[in-house]
Amino acid sequence: MRKITSPLSITFLLAILIFLFNFTKYADIANYFGISIVLLFFTLLIHELGHMLFGIWSGYRFNYLTVGPLTIENTNRFQIKINNSWFFVGGVASCSPLSSNLATIASQHRRFVAGGPIFSIVIAIVSFLVGNSLNINWITYFGVFNFLIFLATIIPYQGAIKSDGRVLLELSKQGKEREEFLISLLLLKEMNSPIHPTKWSIDLIEQAKTLHPTIDNVMVCYILFYYTLIQEGYESASKLLDPFKQLPVTKDNKMALQFIHHIKQIDLMVEGNYDEALIRELHQHLKPIEPLSYKRSQAVLAKLEGNDEEAMQKISEVINEIEKGKNLFGFFYAEELLTKLLKTKLTQ
Repeated sequence: MRKITSPLSITFLLAILIFLFNFTKYADIANYFGISIVLLFFTLLIHELGHMLFGIWSGYRFNYLTVGPLTIENTNRFQIKINNSWFFVGGVASCSPLSSNLATIASQHRRFVAGGPIFSIVIAIVSFLVGNSLNINWITYFGVFNFLIFLATIIPYQGAIKSDGRVLLELSKQGKEREEFLISLLLLKEMNSPIHPTKWSIDLIEQAKTLHPTIDNVMVCYILFYYTLIQEGYESASKLLDPFKQLPVTKDNKMALQFIHHIKQIDLMVEGNYDEALIRELHQHLKPIEPLSYKRSQAVLAKLEGNDEEAMQKISEVINEIEKGKNLFGFFYAEELLTKLLKTKLTQ
């Protein structure tokens, strides 16, 4: 079922539907819709290419770029792979700093972040000029798409993730606030790189431990959780998240706290507390957009319902996802350990 609803499958399905509608009276509408999707894809690609190229120019290492159903990876060599995550469909470019100097990284990351909006606004202006001079509407529409992406990313706001404008604003600050942001940034880059958690920077880990446990720093605590899980075991790792386990769920933090709710489920399983009502309540806070936690939660629910086969099927799906992603995401090694721990509890 997951393959049927993957970004690539939906893309093929839309292409087939557009083709079929060409034999109906809705052909013009279908073609308009199809061209709009193509323009949107290239608009997002241009924006992420801006991030990637400015990152490389700044001295960053390129890791991967994802737009729509496709991913370009830089592991041992450049590869084009299928993107199965809807979370990345809107586009993401991952580059890692090679320096450990915070002042250098601040300058490099400012250029990396600015690259996306710069590419978008430049292409928007060029498209407007060319479209108007040649009187080709689709080129003008392409300019509109790029201008809208520029606006959407340059305005400083924070939803599930921070906009480019918000990151640039935080990089413009001075003192402790910027230092904390750069520490969290460095750790996030390490987490989203192929580096194994045991090889993450000890200095960064120690500095991260000094950060206040606020909702803005929750991702840093997740990184510390992964690191501690591998180095010291689950009990010590789970304790690091205790301050966040007490936070009430709000509209603003519900996305950031999904992993916390899943850890609460695993806490119950480790303790031998099979409170089905509570575990189901925690499951309601999880979404498929975070597939590893969501499928593990489904495995727990299946076990509580007495469906051992379904539980093991979900665990197998998680393990397969982890195997496919370990060459890109070092934290997947910790996710693998967490999954094996849960599997052990489910088979007891």
